[in-house]
Amino acid sequence: MENKKAGNIHVRFASIDDNEKLLKIERESAQEGSIWLVAFREDFFGRLKYFEEGFIMIAEDAYDIIGCIGVGIDNLIVNGEIKKAIYLFGLRTNPKYRLKVARWLKSIIQELQNLLGPTDFDFGYASVKADNIASKKILKHMGFSTTAILDFYACPVRKTSQEKSVFVEREVDLETILDLYKPLEKDHDLLLQGTKAFEVMITERRLWLFKTEGAYALVLDTSGEQDFGITRLSKGLRAFQLLAQGTLSPLVRIPKMNERLRSWDVLLFGWDDIRSARKIVRKIHRCAWEEGITLINFSRDRSLGSMKGAVGSLSFRIPFEIMIYEKNSINRGSRPIIRTPTI
Repeated sequence: MENKKAGNIHVRFASIDDNEKLLKIERESAQEGSIWLVAFREDFFGRLKYFEEGFIMIAEDAYDIIGCIGVGIDNLIVNGEIKKAIYLFGLRTNPKYRLKVARWLKSIIQELQNLLGPTDFDFGYASVKADNIASKKILKHMGFSTTAILDFYACPVRKTSQEKSVFVEREVDLETILDLYKPLEKDHDLLLQGTKAFEVMITERRLWLFKTEGAYALVLDTSGEQDFGITRLSKGLRAFQLLAQGTLSPLVRIPKMNERLRSWDVLLFGWDDIRSARKIVRKIHRCAWEEGITLINFSRDRSLGSMKGAVGSLSFRIPFEIMIYEKNSINRGSRPIIRTPTI
Protein backbone atom coordinates (compact mmCIF):
# COMPACT_ATOMS: atom_id res chain seq x y z
CA MET A 1 0.00 0.00 0.00
CA GLU A 2 1.34 3.38 -0.93
CA ASN A 3 1.29 6.23 1.55
CA LYS A 4 -2.02 8.07 1.60
CA LYS A 5 -2.22 11.71 2.50
CA ALA A 6 -5.02 13.53 4.30
CA GLY A 7 -3.82 17.04 5.08
CA ASN A 8 -0.42 16.37 6.58
CA ILE A 9 -1.32 12.91 7.94
CA HIS A 10 -0.08 9.80 6.13
CA VAL A 11 -1.52 6.30 6.53
CA ARG A 12 0.51 3.20 5.74
CA PHE A 13 1.20 -0.40 6.74
CA ALA A 14 3.55 -0.71 9.69
CA SER A 15 6.85 -2.52 9.24
CA ILE A 16 9.21 -4.18 11.69
CA ASP A 17 11.24 -0.95 11.68
CA ASP A 18 8.35 0.69 13.53
CA ASN A 19 8.41 -1.86 16.37
CA GLU A 20 10.23 0.17 19.03
CA LYS A 21 8.22 3.33 18.40
CA LEU A 22 4.94 1.40 18.55
CA LEU A 23 5.96 -0.34 21.78
CA LYS A 24 6.80 3.03 23.33
CA ILE A 25 3.42 4.46 22.32
CA GLU A 26 1.67 1.41 23.76
CA ARG A 27 3.52 1.69 27.08
CA GLU A 28 2.56 5.36 27.33
CA SER A 29 -1.11 4.81 26.37
CA ALA A 30 -2.90 3.14 29.27
CA GLN A 31 -6.40 1.74 28.82
CA GLU A 32 -8.43 3.98 31.07
CA GLY A 33 -11.26 3.28 33.50
CA SER A 34 -11.50 2.18 37.15
CA ILE A 35 -8.37 0.12 36.40
CA TRP A 36 -5.76 1.66 34.10
CA LEU A 37 -3.82 -1.01 32.24
CA VAL A 38 -0.64 -0.64 30.19
CA ALA A 39 0.94 -3.35 28.02
CA PHE A 40 4.54 -4.58 28.31
CA ARG A 41 5.67 -6.45 25.22
CA GLU A 42 8.83 -7.00 23.23
CA ASP A 43 7.16 -7.40 19.84
CA PHE A 44 4.25 -5.19 18.84
CA PHE A 45 3.52 -7.51 15.92
CA GLY A 46 3.39 -10.68 18.03
CA ARG A 47 -0.39 -10.99 18.13
CA LEU A 48 -0.60 -11.22 14.35
CA LYS A 49 0.81 -14.76 14.43
CA TYR A 50 -2.50 -16.02 15.83
CA PHE A 51 -4.54 -14.86 12.82
CA GLU A 52 -4.84 -16.39 9.37
CA GLU A 53 -4.14 -12.90 7.98
CA GLY A 54 -3.36 -9.61 9.63
CA PHE A 55 -1.55 -6.29 9.57
CA ILE A 56 -0.90 -3.11 11.56
CA MET A 57 -1.76 0.30 10.13
CA ILE A 58 -0.23 3.53 11.35
CA ALA A 59 -0.96 7.21 10.87
CA GLU A 60 1.98 9.61 10.92
CA ASP A 61 2.99 13.16 10.15
CA ALA A 62 6.38 14.40 9.05
CA TYR A 63 7.78 14.02 12.57
CA ASP A 64 6.41 10.91 14.29
CA ILE A 65 3.81 8.14 14.47
CA ILE A 66 0.49 9.60 15.63
CA GLY A 67 -1.53 6.41 16.15
CA CYS A 68 -2.03 2.81 15.09
CA ILE A 69 -4.55 -0.01 14.85
CA GLY A 70 -4.23 -3.76 14.34
CA VAL A 71 -6.36 -5.82 11.95
CA GLY A 72 -6.69 -9.61 12.22
CA ILE A 73 -8.69 -11.72 9.77
CA ASP A 74 -10.07 -15.18 10.57
CA ASN A 75 -13.01 -17.49 9.96
CA LEU A 76 -15.31 -17.76 12.99
CA ILE A 77 -18.35 -19.91 13.66
CA VAL A 78 -21.56 -17.97 14.27
CA ASN A 79 -24.90 -19.74 14.61
CA GLY A 80 -23.24 -22.92 13.33
CA GLU A 81 -22.06 -21.22 10.13
CA ILE A 82 -18.57 -20.17 9.05
CA LYS A 83 -18.23 -16.40 8.75
CA LYS A 84 -15.22 -14.33 7.72
CA ALA A 85 -14.47 -11.86 10.50
CA ILE A 86 -12.15 -8.88 10.90
CA TYR A 87 -10.91 -8.16 14.41
CA LEU A 88 -9.74 -4.63 15.29
CA PHE A 89 -7.29 -4.40 18.18
CA GLY A 90 -4.44 -2.36 19.61
CA LEU A 91 -5.94 1.06 18.92
CA ARG A 92 -3.33 3.42 20.33
CA THR A 93 -2.66 7.15 20.16
CA ASN A 94 0.71 8.75 20.75
CA PRO A 95 0.14 10.87 23.91
CA LYS A 96 1.89 13.81 22.22
CA TYR A 97 -0.92 13.90 19.62
CA ARG A 98 -4.04 13.56 21.76
CA LEU A 99 -5.49 16.73 20.27
CA LYS A 100 -5.20 15.19 16.79
CA VAL A 101 -7.13 12.01 17.59
CA ALA A 102 -10.13 12.93 15.45
CA ARG A 103 -7.95 13.82 12.47
CA TRP A 104 -5.76 10.73 12.42
CA LEU A 105 -8.68 8.39 13.12
CA LYS A 106 -10.63 9.89 10.24
CA SER A 107 -7.64 9.26 7.97
CA ILE A 108 -7.01 5.70 9.10
CA ILE A 109 -10.70 4.74 9.12
CA GLN A 110 -11.06 6.01 5.58
CA GLU A 111 -8.06 3.97 4.49
CA LEU A 112 -9.42 0.88 6.26
CA GLN A 113 -12.72 1.32 4.46
CA ASN A 114 -10.88 1.60 1.16
CA LEU A 115 -8.90 -1.57 1.92
CA LEU A 116 -11.68 -3.66 3.41
CA GLY A 117 -14.61 -2.35 1.42
CA PRO A 118 -14.04 -4.72 -1.52
CA THR A 119 -12.97 -7.55 0.82
CA ASP A 120 -15.33 -10.47 1.18
CA PHE A 121 -15.99 -10.45 4.93
CA ASP A 122 -19.17 -10.79 6.98
CA PHE A 123 -18.52 -8.75 10.10
CA GLY A 124 -15.94 -6.85 12.09
CA TYR A 125 -15.59 -7.02 15.85
CA ALA A 126 -13.58 -5.56 18.72
CA SER A 127 -13.37 -5.90 22.49
CA VAL A 128 -13.12 -2.84 24.72
CA LYS A 129 -13.25 -2.31 28.48
CA ALA A 130 -16.79 -1.29 29.38
CA ASP A 131 -15.57 1.82 31.17
CA ASN A 132 -13.29 2.93 28.34
CA ILE A 133 -15.68 5.56 27.07
CA ALA A 134 -13.29 7.09 24.54
CA SER A 135 -12.59 3.83 22.69
CA LYS A 136 -16.27 2.86 22.64
CA LYS A 137 -17.14 6.25 21.17
CA ILE A 138 -14.59 5.70 18.40
CA LEU A 139 -15.96 2.25 17.56
CA LYS A 140 -19.54 3.53 17.54
CA HIS A 141 -18.43 6.22 15.10
CA MET A 142 -17.16 3.39 12.88
CA GLY A 143 -20.56 1.68 12.96
CA PHE A 144 -19.94 -0.87 15.74
CA SER A 145 -22.52 -1.70 18.40
CA THR A 146 -22.36 -3.83 21.56
CA THR A 147 -23.55 -7.39 21.06
CA ALA A 148 -22.27 -9.12 24.21
CA ILE A 149 -20.44 -8.48 27.46
CA LEU A 150 -17.52 -10.71 28.33
CA ASP A 151 -16.71 -10.59 32.03
CA PHE A 152 -13.05 -11.11 32.88
CA TYR A 153 -12.25 -12.27 36.40
CA ALA A 154 -8.69 -11.29 37.33
CA CYS A 155 -7.55 -13.51 40.18
CA PRO A 156 -4.34 -12.85 42.15
CA VAL A 157 -2.43 -16.13 42.28
CA ARG A 158 -2.74 -17.99 45.59
CA LYS A 159 -0.48 -20.64 47.11
CA THR A 160 -3.03 -23.47 47.26
CA SER A 161 -2.96 -27.19 47.98
CA GLN A 162 -1.70 -29.64 45.38
CA GLU A 163 -5.14 -31.13 44.49
CA LYS A 164 -3.75 -34.53 43.51
CA SER A 165 -7.04 -35.56 41.90
CA VAL A 166 -6.51 -33.00 39.11
CA PHE A 167 -4.45 -34.17 36.13
CA VAL A 168 -2.22 -31.62 34.38
CA GLU A 169 -1.21 -32.06 30.74
CA ARG A 170 1.55 -29.93 29.20
CA GLU A 171 1.85 -31.68 25.82
CA VAL A 172 -1.58 -30.67 24.54
CA ASP A 173 -2.21 -31.74 20.94
CA LEU A 174 -4.55 -30.28 18.34
CA GLU A 175 -6.96 -33.21 18.42
CA THR A 176 -7.50 -32.75 22.17
CA ILE A 177 -8.18 -29.03 21.69
CA LEU A 178 -10.69 -29.63 18.91
CA ASP A 179 -12.46 -32.28 21.02
CA LEU A 180 -13.03 -29.56 23.65
CA TYR A 181 -14.25 -26.91 21.22
CA LYS A 182 -16.31 -28.96 18.77
CA PRO A 183 -19.29 -29.62 21.12
CA LEU A 184 -19.59 -25.87 21.77
CA GLU A 185 -20.32 -24.97 18.15
CA LYS A 186 -24.03 -25.74 18.35
CA ASP A 187 -24.90 -23.19 21.03
CA HIS A 188 -21.96 -20.71 21.25
CA ASP A 189 -20.58 -18.07 18.90
CA LEU A 190 -17.17 -16.72 17.86
CA LEU A 191 -15.38 -20.06 17.92
CA LEU A 192 -12.34 -20.22 15.65
CA GLN A 193 -12.95 -22.33 12.56
CA GLY A 194 -9.26 -22.51 11.64
CA THR A 195 -6.46 -23.98 13.74
CA LYS A 196 -3.53 -21.60 13.17
CA ALA A 197 -3.79 -19.92 16.58
CA PHE A 198 -3.79 -23.26 18.38
CA GLU A 199 -0.94 -24.60 16.28
CA VAL A 200 1.22 -21.64 17.32
CA MET A 201 0.38 -22.20 20.99
CA ILE A 202 1.18 -25.90 20.72
CA THR A 203 4.50 -25.25 19.02
CA GLU A 204 5.48 -22.72 21.68
CA ARG A 205 4.23 -25.01 24.50
CA ARG A 206 2.00 -22.29 25.92
CA LEU A 207 -1.03 -24.47 26.71
CA TRP A 208 -1.91 -26.25 29.95
CA LEU A 209 -4.85 -28.67 30.25
CA PHE A 210 -6.33 -29.33 33.69
CA LYS A 211 -8.76 -32.24 34.10
CA THR A 212 -10.61 -33.92 36.91
CA GLU A 213 -13.85 -35.85 37.12
CA GLY A 214 -16.58 -33.33 36.34
CA ALA A 215 -14.44 -30.36 35.22
CA TYR A 216 -11.69 -29.18 32.87
CA ALA A 217 -9.81 -26.00 31.91
CA LEU A 218 -7.64 -25.05 28.94
CA VAL A 219 -5.13 -22.39 29.96
CA LEU A 220 -2.92 -20.17 27.79
CA ASP A 221 0.38 -18.98 29.27
CA THR A 222 0.72 -15.39 28.02
CA SER A 223 3.69 -14.54 30.24
CA GLY A 224 6.54 -12.83 28.49
CA GLU A 225 4.33 -12.12 25.49
CA GLN A 226 1.35 -10.12 26.71
CA ASP A 227 2.53 -8.85 30.10
CA PHE A 228 0.81 -5.76 31.47
CA GLY A 229 0.91 -3.37 34.37
CA ILE A 230 -1.55 -1.40 36.48
CA THR A 231 -0.86 2.33 36.39
CA ARG A 232 -3.90 3.68 38.23
CA LEU A 233 -6.78 2.34 40.34
CA SER A 234 -10.01 3.81 41.61
CA LYS A 235 -9.85 4.87 45.26
CA GLY A 236 -11.74 1.79 46.43
CA LEU A 237 -9.54 -0.67 44.53
CA ARG A 238 -6.38 1.15 45.60
CA ALA A 239 -7.42 0.91 49.25
CA PHE A 240 -8.11 -2.82 48.85
CA GLN A 241 -4.76 -3.33 47.13
CA LEU A 242 -2.85 -1.70 49.98
CA LEU A 243 -4.81 -3.63 52.60
CA ALA A 244 -4.32 -6.95 50.81
CA GLN A 245 -0.58 -6.38 50.39
CA GLY A 246 -0.32 -5.97 54.13
CA THR A 247 -2.54 -8.87 55.19
CA LEU A 248 -2.52 -11.58 52.50
CA SER A 249 1.18 -11.86 51.61
CA PRO A 250 3.04 -14.18 51.35
CA LEU A 251 0.20 -16.55 50.41
CA VAL A 252 -1.27 -14.32 47.67
CA ARG A 253 0.51 -12.36 44.93
CA ILE A 254 -1.24 -9.00 45.00
CA PRO A 255 -0.33 -6.94 41.89
CA LYS A 256 1.68 -3.82 42.63
CA MET A 257 1.43 -0.51 40.83
CA ASN A 258 3.54 -0.12 37.67
CA GLU A 259 4.86 -3.66 38.04
CA ARG A 260 5.30 -5.89 34.99
CA LEU A 261 2.77 -8.66 35.59
CA ARG A 262 2.88 -12.16 34.17
CA SER A 263 -0.49 -13.78 33.63
CA TRP A 264 -2.36 -16.85 32.42
CA ASP A 265 -5.60 -16.70 30.42
CA VAL A 266 -8.17 -19.45 30.92
CA LEU A 267 -9.56 -20.02 27.41
CA LEU A 268 -12.08 -22.72 28.31
CA PHE A 269 -13.51 -23.68 31.68
CA GLY A 270 -16.29 -26.27 31.95
CA TRP A 271 -17.71 -28.15 34.88
CA ASP A 272 -20.61 -30.40 35.89
CA ASP A 273 -20.53 -29.50 39.58
CA ILE A 274 -19.11 -26.59 41.52
CA ARG A 275 -16.86 -28.72 43.74
CA SER A 276 -15.01 -30.07 40.70
CA ALA A 277 -14.71 -26.53 39.32
CA ARG A 278 -13.11 -25.34 42.56
CA LYS A 279 -10.62 -28.21 42.48
CA ILE A 280 -9.55 -27.16 38.99
CA VAL A 281 -9.20 -23.53 40.10
CA ARG A 282 -7.05 -24.52 43.09
CA LYS A 283 -4.77 -26.62 40.86
CA ILE A 284 -4.40 -23.80 38.34
CA HIS A 285 -3.41 -21.47 41.17
CA ARG A 286 -0.86 -23.95 42.50
CA CYS A 287 0.81 -24.41 39.12
CA ALA A 288 0.73 -20.67 38.44
CA TRP A 289 2.32 -20.01 41.82
CA GLU A 290 5.17 -22.40 41.03
CA GLU A 291 5.66 -20.72 37.62
CA GLY A 292 5.92 -17.21 39.09
CA ILE A 293 2.62 -15.99 37.63
CA THR A 294 0.84 -13.04 39.29
CA LEU A 295 -2.66 -13.11 37.79
CA ILE A 296 -5.02 -15.71 36.33
CA ASN A 297 -7.69 -14.34 34.01
CA PHE A 298 -10.95 -16.26 33.67
CA SER A 299 -13.70 -15.07 31.33
CA ARG A 300 -17.37 -15.78 30.73
CA ASP A 301 -20.23 -14.35 28.72
CA ARG A 302 -22.32 -12.38 31.21
CA SER A 303 -25.52 -14.04 30.01
CA LEU A 304 -24.28 -17.29 31.59
CA GLY A 305 -24.12 -15.75 35.05
CA SER A 306 -21.34 -15.05 37.52
CA MET A 307 -18.18 -17.17 37.92
CA LYS A 308 -17.55 -16.04 41.50
CA GLY A 309 -18.80 -19.34 42.89
CA ALA A 310 -16.08 -21.18 40.98
CA VAL A 311 -13.15 -18.74 40.95
CA GLY A 312 -13.63 -17.39 44.49
CA SER A 313 -14.32 -14.03 46.07
CA LEU A 314 -10.72 -12.83 45.69
CA SER A 315 -11.21 -11.84 42.07
CA PHE A 316 -11.90 -8.60 40.23
CA ARG A 317 -14.58 -8.56 37.54
CA ILE A 318 -13.60 -6.43 34.54
CA PRO A 319 -16.36 -6.28 31.91
CA PHE A 320 -15.41 -6.00 28.25
CA GLU A 321 -17.95 -5.12 25.59
CA ILE A 322 -17.80 -7.14 22.39
CA MET A 323 -18.75 -4.70 19.67
CA ILE A 324 -19.69 -5.84 16.18
CA TYR A 325 -20.10 -4.20 12.79
CA GLU A 326 -22.23 -6.33 10.45
CA LYS A 327 -21.42 -6.07 6.77
CA ASN A 328 -23.61 -9.10 6.10
CA SER A 329 -26.32 -10.32 8.47
CA ILE A 330 -24.91 -12.90 10.89
CA ASN A 331 -28.06 -13.86 12.87
CA ARG A 332 -26.37 -13.93 16.28
CA GLY A 333 -29.51 -14.50 18.29
CA SER A 334 -28.99 -14.83 22.04
CA ARG A 335 -26.19 -17.41 22.03
CA PRO A 336 -23.30 -16.69 24.39
CA ILE A 337 -19.85 -16.10 22.97
CA ILE A 338 -16.66 -17.99 23.65
CA ARG A 339 -13.59 -15.87 24.16
CA THR A 340 -11.36 -16.54 21.18
CA PRO A 341 -7.62 -16.84 21.93
CA THR A 342 -7.04 -13.66 19.93
CA ILE A 343 -9.21 -11.38 22.14
